[in-house]
Amino acid sequence: MNEQLNFLNSNKKESDINQSTIIPNSLLDKFGGALVYSAIGDALGWPTEFGRYPNIVQKRFGKYYITDYIEWEKLIGGRYWGYREKIKEGSYSDDTQLTLSVARCIDSYGDFDADKFAYSELPLWLSYERGGGKTIKTAARAIMQSKKEWFLNFYKRREIDYRYAGANGAAMRIIPIALVNVNNEKRLYSDSFKNAIITHGHPRAILGSMIYASAINLLLKETNISREKICDYLREVIETSSKFLKDIEWIRTWIQEWDKGATNGKFKEVFQQTRNEAKNYLDSIKKFLLLEDKNYYQLTRALGEYKGSGISTVCVALYLFIKYIDNPEQGIIKAVNMLGSDTDTIANFVGGLFGTYYGLSVIRKDLKERLQDKDYILKIASQLHNIVTGKSLINHVPIKYFNKKELLLKILAWEIGLREMFWEALNEGDTIIHPALGKGKISRKETQNIQKEGYVVKLIEVIFDCGQTCIFHSRVANNGELSDSLSKDLIKQKLTYFETEK
Repeated sequence: MNEQLNFLNSNKKESDINQSTIIPNSLLDKFGGALVYSAIGDALGWPTEFGRYPNIVQKRFGKYYITDYIEWEKLIGGRYWGYREKIKEGSYSDDTQLTLSVARCIDSYGDFDADKFAYSELPLWLSYERGGGKTIKTAARAIMQSKKEWFLNFYKRREIDYRYAGANGAAMRIIPIALVNVNNEKRLYSDSFKNAIITHGHPRAILGSMIYASAINLLLKETNISREKICDYLREVIETSSKFLKDIEWIRTWIQEWDKGATNGKFKEVFQQTRNEAKNYLDSIKKFLLLEDKNYYQLTRALGEYKGSGISTVCVALYLFIKYIDNPEQGIIKAVNMLGSDTDTIANFVGGLFGTYYGLSVIRKDLKERLQDKDYILKIASQLHNIVTGKSLINHVPIKYFNKKELLLKILAWEIGLREMFWEALNEGDTIIHPALGKGKISRKETQNIQKEGYVVKLIEVIFDCGQTCIFHSRVANNGELSDSLSKDLIKQKLTYFETEK
């Protein structure tokens, strides 16, 4: 407790000084702030994600209250497949990984290329994901195992049902779309919807993503905003955003498909229920600002059954942003230490809001410098800014007609490359070519024994020329077979992507 109080007291003094020196930022500075500070929130909050009680955090990390990056160990998998991975301080999780993936899928005109994300970035991410949730991983595999288009990815795997997947996995990767649509509200809503339904089908995920994207979009244009304006604007978004979607044919097709298999009401009904839920949480923010933060978390059920809800977590982030608008770092640290909540994603959201509003000047220099792939994240911010200003069109290369078969063949070819890495055919210092990330160099290889007989875990760290660092991982059998194989999934499903059409 003393550690927490000391931090808050000292931070308040520093923050008061920092706020007086914060000046209105350029749009590029705000883009950088949004992406970097969201990644910082992700990196700070990832270690506490699964710690429900302070004594667990103390046992794992030697402190009750996390205020800085830490090096830690993450247990991955169950009893027989499990292994431990050392996570370096400043490392980010799947939240930031998928944000960068989405950014790579925005073309020179600012349009989100859903085909590229669904059939290239998302399945390729499975081999280097860190902390990925069941829903998104299930969605990625389901897309590869189906002949249907990405917007008809109505999967149902064990306890995971697409129509009722309402977690925050769509909102956590939405910032690039929000940034490039600073001047295009209609496309902001349609691309937010498009991004969400690739992996999540419940209105909580869709509307949560649209609310968060709209908040980022608003803060890009503001330098001195009132709490009332934020809430009034987002209330209007909740009420009116769907009007931009009514005339889009593929959305109508998607809703028709959604309704066919619905068991608890049609999409329109469930969407309205979700709207009411979001408005209630938003309207309640003002009432809770003078209370302990935990009270608002409990109202939104972000500490309980809706821990990862796309609506609950986004509203909690908005609450923390509004309450700590004059003390950004404290707002993020509060999110990081609200044990029992989705700490990394909420801190990611809070960081994105503060970074967008204040720009890079609000970020503590040492946190920025020690963040994994900081330079690459800033490069992505610059590229997105070039799209908005039209600079990216100077050397624009038109995207050729999308070919799903070609993308799938590239992924299967990449799996051959994975086998070569995991079979020891490639060593530290050797170069690889990744379909999405380009050329990279192997910087580290590690093998761990696991309890599953006949298998080991292999981890291979690659630093790509683009600036991103990835750790590829797989359980590998004695005969060299990879346990997680997209090609094996395709063969199992007996699909005919590669057969000659009759």
